[in-house]
Amino acid sequence: MPIIMIATLLVVTIFSRAYSTDDIPYYQDQVFVPNIRTVQLYVDPILLSDPVIPLIGTAQLKLEFDDLNGGNMYYYYTIIHCNFDWTKSELSEFDYLRGFREQDIINFEYSFTSDQTYTHYDVTFPNENIGVTKSGNYILMVYADHNPDIPLITRRFVVFSNKVEVITNVHPPFDARYTQTHQEIDFTIRYNGLSISNPITDIKVLLMQNFRWDNAIAHLKPLFMKPYQLDYTYDMDNAFPAGKEFRYFDTRSIRYRTDRVREIRFDKRQTEVILFPDEPRADEPYLYHSDINGKFLPGIVEGFNQKAEPDYTWVYFYLPFDYPLRNTSLYIFGKLTDWKLSDEYLMHYNADYHAYEGRAYLKQGYYDYEYLTAEKETGNITNDLLEGDSYEAENTYQVLVYLRTFGSRYDEVIAYKVTDTFNRTR
Repeated sequence: MPIIMIATLLVVTIFSRAYSTDDIPYYQDQVFVPNIRTVQLYVDPILLSDPVIPLIGTAQLKLEFDDLNGGNMYYYYTIIHCNFDWTKSELSEFDYLRGFREQDIINFEYSFTSDQTYTHYDVTFPNENIGVTKSGNYILMVYADHNPDIPLITRRFVVFSNKVEVITNVHPPFDARYTQTHQEIDFTIRYNGLSISNPITDIKVLLMQNFRWDNAIAHLKPLFMKPYQLDYTYDMDNAFPAGKEFRYFDTRSIRYRTDRVREIRFDKRQTEVILFPDEPRADEPYLYHSDINGKFLPGIVEGFNQKAEPDYTWVYFYLPFDYPLRNTSLYIFGKLTDWKLSDEYLMHYNADYHAYEGRAYLKQGYYDYEYLTAEKETGNITNDLLEGDSYEAENTYQVLVYLRTFGSRYDEVIAYKVTDTFNRTR
């Protein structure tokens, strides 16, 4: 057995002591081993799309990831049906799967021209071997050695059917305290022709900003009811802090300095990209620039293969600050962190330079990000200190409508609506 494969299996074995599907109270987007990087799940071929597809149709999702151990591992995947709260549903695999319960990932490419050795894997589904027969929340789980009890990657996706109509309206809140900082999403559900005995209990709604699960609003009940119509017009219960346009950097070239890159260093087959210092902007006026709502796009400008040619670099972040924050941690945050506060992206204070510093090992590409703070005692997370909110910020909003009638064993998704701050349907 190749040495690389032995090393990978050893990593999987070590992590199996800490992670098991039995230990997961609910599923989320997660990578369980350090050698797996740059995981993406999107509607093929739209790289920045959200992983949501209709039950009826030809749309497919694509999963991509890199294994920094290189070589050729035997990876497999399965699909798990989940409830509204991302716990495993009562359905058996025979109830929701078409074809086989497990498939191997056979598409891979070895990296070339890069200092970092890696193998790039991808798989597109549903396909002729595996698919789903019901709408709902789903987890795509990747694992090795035919062992789904030891997940390496979990990714959420949603399958929906169009059974109801959703009408949305995004606007600043009417409460004067939040008019300049928040965005409110009012919406109406029309369910003509659909028999629902008790809409209050049978229907659940999830409201999302930029398809983020970490701050989604899930407790909403209709404020008004009319025949075959539910009205969710609140004051602040359905509002999000608007944030600002995300910060960004571009490492699609390491031959010359691209946007936001101050310096590029090459040392012992390792590339370091030093970004220009950031500044706190909570008190700064809103400034528009086109962003990708916190996501990232791996790739290069020199070369042809966008999957296996990009290299990995250490990207260094600097945020000047007069003093270290007491009892408060500062993090880099965005889709590159799976919308989580992770120790890997924790910033550290350098008293010599009066600045917070951090670094991340990232594949070449275009990245959005921001800074968040977390209080160590309370766990309170906020962007108030370093980013701030402005109602002019451009965001996308998603409405997912779930239905679970009396006696049903699962939550089906009966509508999916995407809009933005300009009320444009996407």
